[in-house]
Amino acid sequence: RAAGLAVGAYHFFTFCRPGADQARNFISVVPRDQPLLPPVVDIEFGGNCPQRPSPEQLNAELQAFLGPVEAAFGKPAIVYLTDEAEAAYAGQISARPLWLRSLLMEPDRRDWVYWQYHNRGRVDGIEGDVDLNVLQGGPQKLAALLAPIP
Repeated sequence: RAAGLAVGAYHFFTFCRPGADQARNFISVVPRDQPLLPPVVDIEFGGNCPQRPSPEQLNAELQAFLGPVEAAFGKPAIVYLTDEAEAAYAGQISARPLWLRSLLMEPDRRDWVYWQYHNRGRVDGIEGDVDLNVLQGGPQKLAALLAPIP
């Protein structure tokens, strides 16, 4: 915020814990006293539990996470999906804004809010690899994401 950046909170959704437990933790640690971008929930296989839930199981646990989180923050969450997770689950996830990770080419769908196009970018002032992303919609979209929902 001090540097003029819009900020928000991100959650890596684990397949190892119930969605309701993850929601309680997220709500307890993310401050809500200043404007935030919508909460983001990351669904991916890398770094997750080896046992993948069925699409129906994931949707049930994800809903147990999203319901309380969206109620607490007053905004629909954005769902981050890797190519693999999108192929496995996108048709089962209740309609949410999307953050798509596609490193080889632009996503073949246009309904994304963010697109992660690189995972080894460089940014002045940061040592090491940085994810690079595009926001579709420019400054107006950013302002809308930060605005409270009436």
